[in-house]
Amino acid sequence: MRLVQRLLISHALLTALLLGAAAFAVVALVRMTNLLTEIREEHLGQVKEEEAVHQAAWSIEVAARHAILRCERDPTVGPEMAASMKAPLQQLESLLAMHGDAIQPNIRNTAEDYLTYARYVIEENTCARLFDPALREKRLTWDENLTDAWIAIVHSLHKDVLQRESEAYGIGATAICVGLVFGALAVFSAWGVARWMARGVTRPLELLAREARQVGQGNTKSIAQVGGPLEVQELATELERTRARLAEIDQLKDAFVASVSHDLRTPLTRLRAALGLMADGTTGPLNEQQRRVVELARSACEREIRLVSALLDMSRVKSGRVLRREAGCQLDDVLRRAMEDMRAEAEAAGIQLELETGGAMSPASLDAALIERAVANLLGNAIRVSSRGQRVRMVRTLTQEGPPGHAASETCWARVVVRDEGPGVRPEIRDRLFEHFFTSPVGGGTTSPGIGLGLPLAREMMRAHGGEVALLDEPGPGAAFAVWIPLDRPTPPRYASEATPSAPQPDRSLA
Repeated sequence: MRLVQRLLISHALLTALLLGAAAFAVVALVRMTNLLTEIREEHLGQVKEEEAVHQAAWSIEVAARHAILRCERDPTVGPEMAASMKAPLQQLESLLAMHGDAIQPNIRNTAEDYLTYARYVIEENTCARLFDPALREKRLTWDENLTDAWIAIVHSLHKDVLQRESEAYGIGATAICVGLVFGALAVFSAWGVARWMARGVTRPLELLAREARQVGQGNTKSIAQVGGPLEVQELATELERTRARLAEIDQLKDAFVASVSHDLRTPLTRLRAALGLMADGTTGPLNEQQRRVVELARSACEREIRLVSALLDMSRVKSGRVLRREAGCQLDDVLRRAMEDMRAEAEAAGIQLELETGGAMSPASLDAALIERAVANLLGNAIRVSSRGQRVRMVRTLTQEGPPGHAASETCWARVVVRDEGPGVRPEIRDRLFEHFFTSPVGGGTTSPGIGLGLPLAREMMRAHGGEVALLDEPGPGAAFAVWIPLDRPTPPRYASEATPSAPQPDRSLA
């Protein structure tokens, strides 16, 4: 599924929830509007008609009262009073003829009684009939009935309004509850969609970023398969293709370096032998100046031999060849040999080498040549960054605590710390110390920084043994590198005895 499809699905889900909430709100508003319409059309319309009939009947009552008062003062105003009652009489007749059937019986019957009464009074002898006690008593009854009927109408209307109001409140409460439910669903849906997008897009991208960093750091193992959108999978495919190409180029580079180093072995060996014969006087006596030239040539030859040895060791370790373990190997003897190998270089630089061992060690099964070369690389690195008169100390201890990042186990470790008194390691290059061919000037001296293979080669060699090399974060002058060597731990599968060498073993006589 492509990213655009994932985005469409996620946005469509949230849009559907919002539309659902909006639709329910619209339905609630429509229902509330219908309630108001029912009250206006059904009840208020009928009340308006009943109010008009009530008002017309009451107008006859008011006209009769005014006529009685006038007749009491002047009995001859009967015709005039009769004329004054004709207008409300005609209005009431018209309203009853128009809305008679829709009027409540109580008001309609009372209005018809007033209609009959008004016709009777204005027919003749208006004042005399107005003073009729029986009719006056009936008028009081009609007045009470009219008032009671109107009060009943008002109560009924009030009851209906309250009922509709309760229904409206119920609709509003339901709309609020449903809105809250939709809101909660929208929140959880947004959270779920974000989590789904994060799992489907962000996590694969994070994995690819981590794999890309590892490829950039020279780790050429296959990239783990990732999921997610097709665009991310295509990116992973391109990254894997790039990694495979880089691995191929790296293999070609290693093969070239191994081939060149192997081809340099024979002439360098012969050159060293020839210089040795000249220095021993086998080819004839040398004067002092010639001897100095031969010593300079031997020193340069030894440096080239160490470089070729480092390149051969790097090719051997990176190719995953079988370790040459020696049963009953004494680690302390290996450390002493490494120190003796570097003593001439240390004396030339005015550096004092010291070895301290803590605790008796039993013989172990180790590849002595690789360990010696790894420790010698650390010593050579410490000598190059030290100034004349300083010390380089190597301390070997036994511990049950493995290197950083290793799970706790019952493995017994030999911990070798090489500490110098130089300027230390700058913070900005700490993460690059173990990159192949990475070099950096140290301090303000003019010492050559080397070719950048000592530290990465030492780490590769120790990892071949299942150990590790790391820079210690300790206070004080100089830098301290620690080597962890497992003494009772199996060889990693890549370097196990079942591995098949990919090229002939190089001759270790150069080391």
